[in-house]
Amino acid sequence: MTATHTGRTRRRRQRRLPRPDTTGAIILALVVIGALKTWPVQVGIALGLAAAALMLRAIRPRRLAALWTFLDQAAARRRTLPAGYVHLSDFQRMDHREFEYAIAELARQHPTVHSAHRVGGANDRGADVIATLHTGHRILIQCKKYRPGNNVGSDTIQTINGVYRDIHHCHHAVIVTTAAFTRDAHHTNALLPTPIRLIDGPALEAWANNGHAPW
Repeated sequence: MTATHTGRTRRRRQRRLPRPDTTGAIILALVVIGALKTWPVQVGIALGLAAAALMLRAIRPRRLAALWTFLDQAAARRRTLPAGYVHLSDFQRMDHREFEYAIAELARQHPTVHSAHRVGGANDRGADVIATLHTGHRILIQCKKYRPGNNVGSDTIQTINGVYRDIHHCHHAVIVTTAAFTRDAHHTNALLPTPIRLIDGPALEAWANNGHAPW
């Protein structure tokens, strides 16, 4: 078989290759353009949601979790405590998540604190807020937004004492509640080599109004 014949065969095979059908894409583009002219706002929102969905599908789960953490921290930075005197009832009206944000913000306001951020959530292992002082010391804060009379018991003291050093690598631990602590909780805490700082409702209100911070 000659080279000329081979070249002609290849050209015939290339001509037989099917060309991509662009008719559907052209029709879809015309429909979108027409819809944009008729309903610009609605179509714009729909396209934006579709693009966002495609972006989220392209993000790996680990990166997506980091994105949610970033958005969570951004929301925390926008949250502020009530202006003026802060009452205990202001904290009691918050939900659990808002209470954790408020405690993180309250910690950040103290001049000895370098940073404080909410870390609470699923599998938080007892840590709701981590505060870091300018000295480098880390403080774990456990937040208990309880109704009056639903007091923090001894089991919480034991749990926090068992995790704040070895799990979270903190130097001190604080438990803050809108209620109070049981007698057994105070007794257990007194037995610890390094007692946990216990902040009940009145102490929280005092702290929020330029009182002593629990560190």
